[in-house]
Amino acid sequence: MKVLLFPFRALVLFFKLSGVKGGLLFGLGVVVGLLVAPQTGPELRARIALALAERSKGAVGPDEGLGL
Repeated sequence: MKVLLFPFRALVLFFKLSGVKGGLLFGLGVVVGLLVAPQTGPELRARIALALAERSKGAVGPDEGLGL
């Protein structure tokens, strides 16, 4: 039973240490992160590596970003 309650106790401890405002900002950051990241970690890393490789070869112009 203690194992099942651990996440809730950890959340209560987090709110005590950071305050409600800090906890809400953290939650907002998690939500925004989930909305912005539509792909898995390995897919995103492969896409970034490909974009960086193309940029190092000079395939992407200096005025353009990574295009992620």
